[in-house]
Parts: sequence; C-alpha cells; structure tokens
Amino acid sequence: SWLSGFVTGVVSSMVFVPLLSWTEDDRGSVGELSRIGVDGFDRVDNVLLELLIAMALRQEPGAAIQAVLPVLIGPAHFSEDGGGFKTFPFWKLSRLSHEPSMATNARAGAILRQ
Repeated sequence: SWLSGFVTGVVSSMVFVPLLSWTEDDRGSVGELSRIGVDGFDRVDNVLLELLIAMALRQEPGAAIQAVLPVLIGPAHFSEDGGGFKTFPFWKLSRLSHEPSMATNARAGAILRQ
C-alpha cells in the first residue's frame, strides 16, 4: 500500500521533502486542509498524515530522518514563455482551522504504535 511504502521510505530517509501546494480554487495539499474544521468536518488527510508521521519519527532516538523540509507551491502558472508556479499564498493561512484533525491524528497514532 502507499502508506506502508511511505513509512518504509521515511524510516530509511535522512530528509523528508513534502511538496505543499495551495491552488487558486483552494485545492492542493494545503488548500484541502482549509475544509477541515468547517462545520465540524473532519477526515483523514493523507498529506497531514505523512507530515505527522515524519515529524514523529524524526523525534525518535537514533532515527535516520534528520529534517523535514517542505517545498511550498502556489497555483500553476502557464504563459507563452513557459510554465511554473506562482508564489505560495501565505495570506490564505488564516483559513486553516486552529483545531486539529482528530481523524488524522488518531490514524497517525495507530500507525506509529504498530
């Protein structure tokens, strides 16, 4: 499964580099998180799950992983000159919930206890 492959990869990696994106239509890995906490909505978010697992494994004594270095990506931008990405929309961060995703935290805890 992708999860067992991810955990195996993180356990044997020195650096975890997640790509965190937020598109103009509030999609992307971070944009999707803005829905959690709205009207009590919660779900297991795979990107958040990966981050939680990587951060927890980094804290383990003798862990191979030494750093978590996210790359922040804004909306895709295409023009006649080529393509790329716009700046990550930091001004949207206030849309994220201050409440944790209980579903994602519970799933991370279950995985880390295995």
